[in-house]
Amino acid sequence: MTKLTCLASLVFSGLTGCGGHAVDLDHAPPASSGSRPTNSAPATVLSNDDFRGVWADEQRLYWLASAGGLWRLQSCIQADCERTKLTYVQSTQKLQATVADGRVYWTSESSFFSCPAGGCQGKPARITQDPAAGVDPIFAHRDYVYWSSDFDLYRCPAAGCAETPELVASNTTSARLVFDEKRAYWIDTPGISSAPKDGSEPPKLEIAQRPDGDSIDSLAIAADYLYWAAGAHVFRCQLPDCGASPPATRVTAAAPVTELEIDEQTIYWLESDAVHSCPLSGCEESLTLTTPKVTRTTGDPWERVVPFAVDSKNLFWIEGIDSPESPLPERGQAIRRTAK
Repeated sequence: MTKLTCLASLVFSGLTGCGGHAVDLDHAPPASSGSRPTNSAPATVLSNDDFRGVWADEQRLYWLASAGGLWRLQSCIQADCERTKLTYVQSTQKLQATVADGRVYWTSESSFFSCPAGGCQGKPARITQDPAAGVDPIFAHRDYVYWSSDFDLYRCPAAGCAETPELVASNTTSARLVFDEKRAYWIDTPGISSAPKDGSEPPKLEIAQRPDGDSIDSLAIAADYLYWAAGAHVFRCQLPDCGASPPATRVTAAAPVTELEIDEQTIYWLESDAVHSCPLSGCEESLTLTTPKVTRTTGDPWERVVPFAVDSKNLFWIEGIDSPESPLPERGQAIRRTAK
């Protein structure tokens, strides 16, 4: 039997994280509950802005924000954010952005750009242009940027495309896309599909949408497993033969689960406007890591906000101010941080 002690209970801002034991739900009986206190309260890293996305790596924190009709993609060194702010782009046009593998990517007026995380060192690299791309979410992996055009999925290297972008999959689009070393995976109408990242083979259906079940919402990949959220559940299957056996349930929540993120040991998700966590092995009771004020994606998946991010030590999230108890000015939000 495998048993892992659940993450610590957090006590801050009047919120107590629930404690419990994680168990391998496929093989082990329930375990008794337990908890331990934490000594740190969440910190406000940035405030007074309309944040649309947050990303993190081991050195830097990145964010996309808009205020007064001006969009900005910025970052800072985590150890001294206030004095190390770096701006990659400012635009009066709506931006979409993402961060991966030491580079930042963004779209502006259907053009795609990229810079190293440490700064553009002159002008950003112009990757390509696709008038059919619009302002839909973009994704990146291993020095490639991926996006949905009118009817197809494309990619280009960060250094720039040839005249025609590389086709990953035709007759499909998606606002959710994740990667392993060989394939790209996305949510579409039939379910979860995948194809080689270079488009060298036709797509295949990994997991079918259940006609009598909840729609698949979010995707994540870790340690040769594909994870997805549907309704109040998180499921997983082993790659590369995801459909070879029934998926295993990792999480059963009290409300719909969205925005999955995974590190080496833990699943993180948004539920009822708060970030929760659970060990990868599964758990009977999740740990609540934030106040219930996390900014969530709108009902339109193509208007996606990236509301939280994790690195090896910290959880970062965008906290809204809809609540009258918020100390922040009425026009803004905050990016908050707590140890995981």
